[in-house]
Amino acid sequence: SMKTKIIETILPTTLGILTVLGLLVVFNIIVHNGDAFNSPDNVFFKLFVPTATIIALTIQFTLTIPFWKKFKTQKKVLGLTLFQFTALLCIISGLTFGLVFWETSFGISELILVSLTGIIAFTVYWTVNLLTLRQLDKRIN
Repeated sequence: SMKTKIIETILPTTLGILTVLGLLVVFNIIVHNGDAFNSPDNVFFKLFVPTATIIALTIQFTLTIPFWKKFKTQKKVLGLTLFQFTALLCIISGLTFGLVFWETSFGISELILVSLTGIIAFTVYWTVNLLTLRQLDKRIN
């Protein structure tokens, strides 16, 4: 039903993003002594988070749910299991994130650090997202 699709779109996405943001805040508090919401990061929270949320919701609705349903009926899609597919997605997304947000003046170690951060963030996001979808499936069926 449409109601189910709306829940499957909003709930896993929101929980995934909130978990990543929660970890970012905790990380910021540990690394930057609690200055997580200081002026430079304000742009991040005001601009990046809403934009990322809209993109994530769109991806969830148009790609994640159809792929999720495919993986439920077939053990492999494009020759990959759900775990392999998700792991590959996290690595590619993380490396892309690294390239996009890498400040070249900081050198290659910065690229590696930003890419790793991206990979971790996407892994956390997709783990929470897919586990939430699995729980929703159990409730619905």
